[in-house]
Amino acid sequence: MPIRAKRILRTTLIILLIASLAYGLGWSKILAVDSIEIFGTNQKALVLTQLNAGESKIRIGEPLARINPRGESNLIEDLEWISSAKVSRNWWSGKVSIQINERRPVAVFKENSGANGPRYLASNGVEFSSPIRFNNLAEIALGKSSHGDRRVIANFVSHLPSNLLGSLLALEVSSTKEVKMEMNHNKHSVMINWGAGNSSADIAVKSKVLEGLLGLPENKKIAEVDISIANSPIVR
Repeated sequence: MPIRAKRILRTTLIILLIASLAYGLGWSKILAVDSIEIFGTNQKALVLTQLNAGESKIRIGEPLARINPRGESNLIEDLEWISSAKVSRNWWSGKVSIQINERRPVAVFKENSGANGPRYLASNGVEFSSPIRFNNLAEIALGKSSHGDRRVIANFVSHLPSNLLGSLLALEVSSTKEVKMEMNHNKHSVMINWGAGNSSADIAVKSKVLEGLLGLPENKKIAEVDISIANSPIVR
């Protein structure tokens, strides 16, 4: 057989092999989804509903090669109560695993949002609704300019140290945009006025000032602290 003919034959065979593999992976049922497992949440039905609504490829009998893990994860993360999702495929068993991380709130907005239930605030400042009802959370009161106030609160919570966040009882944005926080200190509540226009650096500085004041023996029974001006705090 001439060399040219051999090359053509070899090229043809390679193309047919690649086409067969592509068909086998992308269209045949040889490597297909055999089972779906969801971890990290009890709201599995809602996750599956979200996948179906988004025309997900994660379906029993669907070829594994047609699943885009990152795209499927993004679809799941469109549910605002989900912080992150990771989709993985097992080519040997045909199992698709979905790992879910749910958002956990540190506070709840006082006003009810209607059919979707209450709105919560996560520790990173993200606002969300959830199919889970959370109790015993700090409450957030907002003024008339609720959209702007929500941004103020989100920025504040996302930069608040964890030890102060854990003592949070309530948050309020005043008409002058001052952030006022009620917190637990020695088993009684203390009102903290953080002032207005706090940047992340302001919150960091004021947090250290507040922690220092709360740690003083003479401040065990205080009722109010004004740290609107960090270097001139007022304790009552």
